[in-house]
Amino acid sequence: MFFAALLIIGQILDPNVTGYTFVKLGVGVRPVAMGGAFSAMSDDGHAVFWNPSGLGVADSYHIIGMAMNHLTYFKYYNLTSALPIGKNDAVGLGLSYLGATDIEYSERGEELGEFTNADMLLNIGYGRSFGKRKTISFGGSVKVVRGQLYDYSSYGVLADLGLLWNPFKYVYLGTVLKNLGTRRRYIEIWEYPPVNFRQGVAVKIPFRENQLALSVDYSAYHFKTTLAVGGEVLIRDPRLLGSSNQRKISGFAIMAGYQSGYGEGTFSGFSMGFSVELSVSEGLYLDIGALLLSYGYLGSSERIALGLNYVPTRGRANKSSSQSGRSKS
Repeated sequence: MFFAALLIIGQILDPNVTGYTFVKLGVGVRPVAMGGAFSAMSDDGHAVFWNPSGLGVADSYHIIGMAMNHLTYFKYYNLTSALPIGKNDAVGLGLSYLGATDIEYSERGEELGEFTNADMLLNIGYGRSFGKRKTISFGGSVKVVRGQLYDYSSYGVLADLGLLWNPFKYVYLGTVLKNLGTRRRYIEIWEYPPVNFRQGVAVKIPFRENQLALSVDYSAYHFKTTLAVGGEVLIRDPRLLGSSNQRKISGFAIMAGYQSGYGEGTFSGFSMGFSVELSVSEGLYLDIGALLLSYGYLGSSERIALGLNYVPTRGRANKSSSQSGRSKS
């Protein structure tokens, strides 16, 4: 146990040994649009990637697919879900793929054709909450990662452990330790997982059928620390949506955030996005979302998402966690 602790501390503090940069990319429109301040906000299908303990408070069946154009050259695809299996627990499943094409040349400079460098990830998580109002929740996930670099491949297994606490009615505290796991090797080069420690606080304030959420995250990778802040306004009141009870548009959300640590241009680190919720049938909703994340001089990352959300219970206005779990692609 002592040596395991030393290994974890060493991976957090040593900036020269980490790899697996693929797992640092944020998943989902809603979390990334909020600047990545999602450790305490996790309450939907994205929880399996951000804080698996949030699966314990997810009370709707949620599946979301995301496509991303990352800095022009990279394509990133993700599918994630939350599947309740009881009143206080749920499992989460996630798949991710990041790929970029390159050109192979002969020693004489002749083009030999294209090849793809790629990373793939399978994520399985579980979360369980305790208490009448799900006051505290614990969760964990296991990630199997495969990398392909030209003709060479590598494998690794990582794990996340999380805690979510609701000490007061509208206040949530989240802690998660991410990417604990095995090293992997390309040819003769070993790389270690980027262990990440995150803590966050979120405030979710319901008003009528709507909700205002504010969140802050502190994140540490080795010696580098970052601070993320985000906000979200969720509208479901028919009077504000300007439609009848038979409305097709049942919800609308706007998210914005900022994460420090980029510093490569005027708007570097800022993000904003939106999502629209469409009522398909009783309890079934279609979510459509998009965001823009600026890297300043380096360019930007655009993401779109499409999701389905099934809510088996009624009275959604009184369920803030259910509200947060919908209309958030």
